Amino acid sequence: MWFANRSDEGIVYNQFFNPMPIKLIALMLTTIECCIDEWMQGVKEDIRFTAIAYGSVYNNHLNSLQRFDERTAPYKLFERICDNLHDVAR
Repeated sequence: MWFANRSDEGIVYNQFFNPMPIKLIALMLTTIECCIDEWMQGVKEDIRFTAIAYGSVYNNHLNSLQRFDERTAPYKLFERICDNLHDVAR
């Protein structure tokens, strides 16, 4: 999606993805949660991925990641995770 081809955004605009931004990680987690929700009943049900439906989910993920970053700041753990996510995505 962002790193699949040479012309994808993650490659062309590498400076905006390195390290992986916290807001992007929150968005990815929110997208994963939506996909899990689609299979909640054991059968895939299409769920619209909208700001109305998933805005609060995104904000919860973002807040959790920010708290994690703050609490692990002395170890630079979240910074290393962001770097690693970028390296693996490329």
